[in-house]
Amino acid sequence: GLGWARRSSRVKARTMATRRAAAKRGGGGGGNGNGGGSSSNNDAQGRAGAAGHRGGAAAESVFERSNREAWQPPTRALFAALLLPTAVMMARVGSMHHWIAVQLGVCTAVSVAAFLITLRMIPLVAPKLAPKLHGVDLGKRGLGGPNDGKALPESLGIVSGTVFMMSIGVLQFTFGASNDQLLEYNAALLSICFAVLLGLVDDVIDIKWKHKLVIGVVMALPLLLSYKGGTTVLMPRALAPYLANDSSLAAALNIIPTVSVHPSGDILDLGFLYYVYMASLVVFCTNAVNIYAGINGLEVGQSIVAAASITVVNLQDIEWRGGKAEDILTGDGRNHLFSLMVLLPFIATAAALMRFNFYPAQVFIGDVFPYYAGMTIAVAAILGHFSKSLLLLIIPQVINFVYSVPQLFHLIPIPRHRLPRLDQATGLMHASKVAPGDDRNNKTLICAALGLFGPMHERTLCILLLAFQALCSVVGIAVRGSLSTAVFARPDAY
Repeated sequence: GLGWARRSSRVKARTMATRRAAAKRGGGGGGNGNGGGSSSNNDAQGRAGAAGHRGGAAAESVFERSNREAWQPPTRALFAALLLPTAVMMARVGSMHHWIAVQLGVCTAVSVAAFLITLRMIPLVAPKLAPKLHGVDLGKRGLGGPNDGKALPESLGIVSGTVFMMSIGVLQFTFGASNDQLLEYNAALLSICFAVLLGLVDDVIDIKWKHKLVIGVVMALPLLLSYKGGTTVLMPRALAPYLANDSSLAAALNIIPTVSVHPSGDILDLGFLYYVYMASLVVFCTNAVNIYAGINGLEVGQSIVAAASITVVNLQDIEWRGGKAEDILTGDGRNHLFSLMVLLPFIATAAALMRFNFYPAQVFIGDVFPYYAGMTIAVAAILGHFSKSLLLLIIPQVINFVYSVPQLFHLIPIPRHRLPRLDQATGLMHASKVAPGDDRNNKTLICAALGLFGPMHERTLCILLLAFQALCSVVGIAVRGSLSTAVFARPDAY
């Protein structure tokens, strides 16, 4: 019985093979005289197959078509071009003194290791976070892409944030030679840790904005208590004569508690009010990145550009001080080196996160990354002792905040999400409206760009906004470096 079953199966297999061969000959040659009906059926099947092939080509998804038709910039080349000036300046500054070369070399090595660890850890952590923290990419819903309607893991900023803090700890162990340096390292680490915790809690329980502002002030306390820099503000040349020699304007300012005017009129000491400014700066930075978001890669990309511009400013100030060790490794020179120790690992870990968050995003960063990215920028500027000029290096964030004020203060309607509107027929982004039936666009820089340049692909929109960020950084650095000589009486202290 078993042998008969085997022979029977072999006969059936040969019969089926013969039928398939006959069908192939009939369909290919238009019939050979054996059964005209069968030949016509094969012809019909051939025509149906061809039509099906054409239908498959026409059934290209909107996601694929929009990606094919949209401008595809060389993203990696653009980011390499962005970081190239920083690398060149680091090499120049490192050649000034061997100890600076050692510090920058070790920091670069730690940053490269942090980049590789983050790059490895994100794919391992993402599947574990997906069941608990996830979201759907609204910018691609209904386009037929591979992640259309798929729940993507969220809050992956916790990975880059953790590796970043570990990197700062390693550098602290290496370069925390004095109590003052250890105090600054610990204050920076504690403030950044607070920001990571706030972001994670916000992802889980959705903290209200009014509570975030209060928490932001508390997060700034370690930073402010460890600050040992000046509290003075330079006065423009044109205003200095009106403040000199105990003028009436100077007398009016001196009435304010903790405020005093230098007899020359070119320096205004704000005292405690300067700490109020720094606390406000921390609150602004931790929220500025979070409200300037809504498309893949924008939050991480803008943070990388801003951190790179602050790195350039630090390197410029170190180079300006010359090659003497006592001028670089003490005073503000040491503060700029500390700022670099914070920024380089941040850029490295953010670049690894960008690899997974850029269009089309494989993971979401959640609120963790925007909070600690803003805190890192504030830490680098405040402990680097150039917090007064930080706003020149984050111009798009300032513009976005000022432009958003009517909605942030509920002067006009504000929806829960101010994301750009997706056209599912074309796959392009449009400016979203403040409310159904209202013709006014949401007050964000993203919607302003879409209103100015028209609908565009999400990737193109992100590259455009990051290019604007880089352009503003160049302008800010130029204003800080060149126009300060003409505007301020003591540009060396700016």
